[in-house]
Formats: sequence, structure tokens, C-alpha cells
Amino acid sequence: MTMSSPIRILLVDDDALIRAGLRAILTSDQQISIIGEAENGVRALELVERLNPVVILMDIRMPQLDGLGAMEAILQVNPEAKVLILTTFGEEDYIDRAMTGGAAGFMLKSSGPEELLGAVHAVAEGAAALSPRIARRVIDKVRSIDSASLAAAKELVQGLTPREQEVLSLVGASFTNAEIAARLVLTEATVKGHMTAVLLKLKARNRVDAALIAYKAGIVTS
Repeated sequence: MTMSSPIRILLVDDDALIRAGLRAILTSDQQISIIGEAENGVRALELVERLNPVVILMDIRMPQLDGLGAMEAILQVNPEAKVLILTTFGEEDYIDRAMTGGAAGFMLKSSGPEELLGAVHAVAEGAAALSPRIARRVIDKVRSIDSASLAAAKELVQGLTPREQEVLSLVGASFTNAEIAARLVLTEATVKGHMTAVLLKLKARNRVDAALIAYKAGIVTS
């Protein structure tokens, strides 16, 4: 039986001890391969261009160029890049900038090994990944958003077909394309086609943007 290609990871953190700990967790999974490490955002930009990783695991606070600035620069060059933000800081401004800036996910360094590995796999497979504490903050914030923004999200969602709305609701619940396909009894190719249409109609940058719209529109139940 042929094994699938490993998930190529670029690990970006200015703390060598943190990188060592993350390396130990990530390399415990045979489906993950660390292809490079960087200690700041500037070096990360160089390695992304040269190594073309599947997932970029990015710290926020680093010298020269922080993780959010590096993420924004990377996404300007390659909008398809998958950046999973990893930090010890859970402040709202970091979460907001990461989400609106195009992050594929946001995890706290206090997350357990299984949670981190699950997030890496989810992002690699095209799903959004938020640690439970971050997801709770996002949901709470959505609930406090003004009614005009919520109404605008509902109007956008109403422009989707019933099937596209089903797909969006599962994206909001962090399902991967494969999981959505299994749940709706569709092929993955069909799900990808629906997802492309959803992003286009919602004018969403990525799945995280789409998931936030789903939350605002009230079509995600958990």
C-alpha cells in the first residue's frame, strides 16, 4: 500500500527551546516532516519561497519581523499558503489580526500534543483550526457584534444554494473536505467545487473567513 506524502512543515519561533519541544511533538507523527526552521519572520519568508511547505507553524512575537507581519507578507506572495499561528498570547488583538489577516488557524502553545497535531492535520487538509479557548472567544465576540453586521452575514449566506449552506455550516464546525464529503455523501472533488463557490459568493479570503461568516449568520450549531 502506498503511503501518502508527509505534511511538510516550516517551524518558525525565535526560542530554540520552544522549537525543540515542538519538533519533538511533530516528529512523533510519521505523517509530518519538518523541512525547515526559522528564528524570525525575515528568515521564514526566505525559507517559504525556497522550501514551499504545506503548513507554516508560526510564532507571533519574534525579532526583526513578527509572525503576523511575516504571515501577511507570505500571503501577499502566495495567497494559498497555510499559516497556523502558535503563541502563548491569547489577547483579542492578536486573534483579530490573525483571523482577518488570513491565518488558517490559531493555537495556543498551552495546547496539548494531540490538539496541536490535530490542528496541523486539519490545516493541511484544508480545514480551519482554532484551539477550543480561541474558538470560544471568537464565538463570544460574534455574539456581541452589532445587528447590522449579523444581518449582512445572513444576507450573504442566503445567496448560497442549500447545499452550499450545508457545506459552509460544516466548515464553521471545522470539518475537513474529506469529512464533509463523508457526511454529505459526496465526492471530495464535489465538496471542493462547492467550497470554491462558497468563498467566491461570500467574498471570503479563506475557510477561516467563511467560518466566521457562518458563525455570524447563525448556521453553526456548535
